Amino acid sequence: MKEMASLLRIVADETRLRVLRLLSETPLNVTELTTILGLAQSGISKQVGTLKKAGLVRERREGLKTFYRLSEESEVPEEGRPLWALLMERVRTAEDSRHDLVRLAETLEKREGAAPGLHERLLAPGESWHAWSRMLMTLLPPMERAVDLGCGSGILAAELARVCDEVVGVDISSQALSAARAHAERVGLANVRFIEGDMTTLDLPDGCCDVAVLSQTLHHLPDPMTGLKVAARLLKPGGRLILMELLPHDEAWVTEKLGHLHLGFSATDLESMMEQAGFKITSLETLPPLRGERFRAVQGCAVWGERDVPPAAR
Repeated sequence: MKEMASLLRIVADETRLRVLRLLSETPLNVTELTTILGLAQSGISKQVGTLKKAGLVRERREGLKTFYRLSEESEVPEEGRPLWALLMERVRTAEDSRHDLVRLAETLEKREGAAPGLHERLLAPGESWHAWSRMLMTLLPPMERAVDLGCGSGILAAELARVCDEVVGVDISSQALSAARAHAERVGLANVRFIEGDMTTLDLPDGCCDVAVLSQTLHHLPDPMTGLKVAARLLKPGGRLILMELLPHDEAWVTEKLGHLHLGFSATDLESMMEQAGFKITSLETLPPLRGERFRAVQGCAVWGERDVPPAAR
């Protein structure tokens, strides 16, 4: 009982709970915590010291810096473990009303030197391989060319290059494409190329692609139908569209921070837009939520230029 009472006294502080939430995502140092929380460094040091003394966080040295991580359940005093597990489950799923996770993403990008766009593991399912592994299974037959419209840092384009003779990645951001080219070079892919510019002026012939990918691209376009029409133009008859989009959400900060022009789309709206663009939907699935993701997504696959295809999955 004494250990539980002590644990309750320690966590009965909003700043400490915010620190625990951040450390549940990744180890951080005091300078990073100060930047994210917007509080005095002396105060953050004191709060982290209190959590460390209680056995709730652990420290490790990396060069001249000290990083703190969340303690594993087995490292917490035994009597307080059930309460600790319940507390952290609630902390991890609590509303991020102060946008700490947004600033955490920015901080991690500065640390890693990544291209602008925020750390997607925390903020969006753009690299959620639990989703894309299922979609990539549809790409096993040999293909000549795929196009990734709005390819960003090129992660999906690089994966497509493993099963296609050629992959073209298109994006309007020069910084994102620099990261994409560096990644392709690093993993030794010679059959992927990247084009900077507006997809509507893309200099590729009609009907030249077997697969077109739109992964979280439509919400960046003033008119989402534009992306679907470009994909339709580029696909051969029987070519496949692979699409992933965010479901409707209330995270209005993405407009300024990430350049989103739409706060997600319902599965019904996406179905209507794909059919309006001339696609026949073969699957459309709302993905289950995963802990740690700030958004939910819907993914779909559709065929261009064929009339007799299996009905869409519901």
